[in-house]
Amino acid sequence: MRSTEPFNLTYLLIDKIAAIPYHYTMFTKLTTRTKRLYVQIAATVLTFSYFLAPVLKYIPCPTLTCYACPLAVFACPIGTLQHFVIIGVFPFFLLGILFLIGTLVGRWTCGYLCPFGLFQDLLAKIRRKKFVPPSWLGWGRYVSLFGVAIIIPALTHEPWFSKLCPVGTIEAGIPYVTAALLKIKLPGQPFDALGMVGNLFWLKIFLLALTIGAAIYIKRPFCRFICPLGGIFGMFSRVSLLQIKVDQYQTSDKVDCKKLCPVDMDITKNPISADCIRCLQCTNCPGVKLENPNKIINSTKASVKTILPRKH
Repeated sequence: MRSTEPFNLTYLLIDKIAAIPYHYTMFTKLTTRTKRLYVQIAATVLTFSYFLAPVLKYIPCPTLTCYACPLAVFACPIGTLQHFVIIGVFPFFLLGILFLIGTLVGRWTCGYLCPFGLFQDLLAKIRRKKFVPPSWLGWGRYVSLFGVAIIIPALTHEPWFSKLCPVGTIEAGIPYVTAALLKIKLPGQPFDALGMVGNLFWLKIFLLALTIGAAIYIKRPFCRFICPLGGIFGMFSRVSLLQIKVDQYQTSDKVDCKKLCPVDMDITKNPISADCIRCLQCTNCPGVKLENPNKIINSTKASVKTILPRKH
């Protein structure tokens, strides 16, 4: 009797492909918040999929993800930056990737792709009433970037941001130590994982606990005040192709856009702020919409033409 298994597999594949337009239509009907949540979950699964690690492990991730994580697929961009600072080599490839991402989408990767950002968003749901820290704390991102991730590693030849980073603690330090206690072998696990437990490890645990506690009372504190990668992408907020346009004549005082924002900012006051993670939830407010990238490109071309000398 002839097997029908190949026919069944082909039929199943055709059925799934034919259903793509339907699923896409259903996805487009979801709210911006729900779409973003689905993308965040998918990005987190991809980031920690492990099986793609042999192919992508040496490519810098567009989000802050620990290279030492046993399931991590990508390299940490800040860890990579510190590595090149320590060995005294200019990171052309790394900065090229970061500049490309920043020019195209700015901090959109922070809002949609970062697993630690998703973790903070979930923690923020525990308590509705939030504290609003002063905005000048946002300069902490640049203290982390230039001070802790560049200057101190250059002087000490040690990647101090990675040593203290709470992302590395939750994604690598705790899993390795826990696995060692349970006598489980994880991919990439150090030979003496329990030897990691010392004063530095407990300091890392304290900083992680502090970050988790802060995320319950403050929206995304790590992203807003500490993350050096957010500092890098924030520099492109004024020039990236992904821009938010605010029509002050259409905005309404009856709608508080700040409540929709995961970083607690009022987009109507400064749509090009480096604090904005381009989550696009504010586009549900009157007078706030996503700018057409073609308009930005055309206006840039027009500006360049006015600067360049005319041919006679």
